[in-house]
This record gives sequence, structure tokens and C-alpha cells, in this order.
Amino acid sequence: MKDYLLIGLVIILVIGALIGLSFGMGWVGVGYTKTVGVAQQSANREVFKENKSYVEGMVSDLAKYKYELATEKDPIARKAIVELIIDKYANFDISKIKDANLVRFLQNVKSGEYNELEEN
Repeated sequence: MKDYLLIGLVIILVIGALIGLSFGMGWVGVGYTKTVGVAQQSANREVFKENKSYVEGMVSDLAKYKYELATEKDPIARKAIVELIIDKYANFDISKIKDANLVRFLQNVKSGEYNELEEN
């Protein structure tokens, strides 16, 4: 009977030591970061993208890019601006833009149908 009690106590101590080492060595933290931490960061990103300041900043930048594209004469710079717009607004929800001209501009740039004459 004493042998079983001693074996049980040793098993509990070993398990306790392993759990303590896991926390001490950061293994639990790494596992947490890989699972719960990733989900938390994704949720934070979604909240950020819905933020009014973020949306207003993106719309303001789009208006600035539209102006720069309309006034830029260098074809290499124009191509760079178009590529910047396509990249920056690839995952932006276009329905958040209230200005119909900016919506049409962004749609035209993304589809490759941007025509500087229609914007001037």
C-alpha cells in the first residue's frame, strides 16, 4: 500500500515539476501565442480596420493619390502611383467610401481602366 502511495506521490511531483518547467521555460506562453494570441491579433486588426479614423485616413489618402495622379506628368511616377493605390486598397472595403467620384476612381484604377481624361 505504501508503495502505491509513494508511486502516486512521485507521479504527482513529476507532473507538477513538468508543469512548472513549462511555465518557467515559456513553453506555455509560446503555445498561447500561437493559438489565442493569433486570434487576438486578428480581432484587433478587424477592429482597427473598422475604426472611423482608419477609414477617414484611407479615404483622405485616396483623394490625395487621385490628385497626384491627375497632376503627375511622368509616366513612370504615374505607374508607381497606380501600383501603390492597387496595393494599398487591395483589402479595403470600398463600401466605406461615401464619395461616389472616389469610388469610381478606385474601381477604375483597380480594374486597369483608369483614364486621366475622365478625371480632369
